Amino acid sequence: MSYSIYQINLPANPEAVVFVNGIIARDRTGFFWMWKNLFWIGSSTTKAEGCVQVKAGICSANEVIMVSYWRSAHDLKQFFRGEPHRQMIQFVSKNPNSLCLYNETYQPQHSGKYSHEPQGMAKLYPSVAK
Repeated sequence: MSYSIYQINLPANPEAVVFVNGIIARDRTGFFWMWKNLFWIGSSTTKAEGCVQVKAGICSANEVIMVSYWRSAHDLKQFFRGEPHRQMIQFVSKNPNSLCLYNETYQPQHSGKYSHEPQGMAKLYPSVAK
């Protein structure tokens, strides 16, 4: 089996960011809210200005994780000011013990490795032969 592996041409100071966020349902209310809204969260994130790609994963029945790729930290901050994020925070405010939320933001320091088709940061930066 033969296929090409490539890397991306990452600028010295990339603007792009990777946002990792997770949701853990801590009670029945959080569990039902999470599963009712999970596809809406992914869809509204994907449609947001500056979001290039969203990858979601189920960790367990009560935990999900999403990784999203953004053109810039500014675009991500704009998303936080939007209606979808406001709706989620509204639920958390009314039900402060129902969900455990966590997030981390990263800027790439070096290229990852890719094969076959662009995913993640490879959707933002041109590839270079390896």
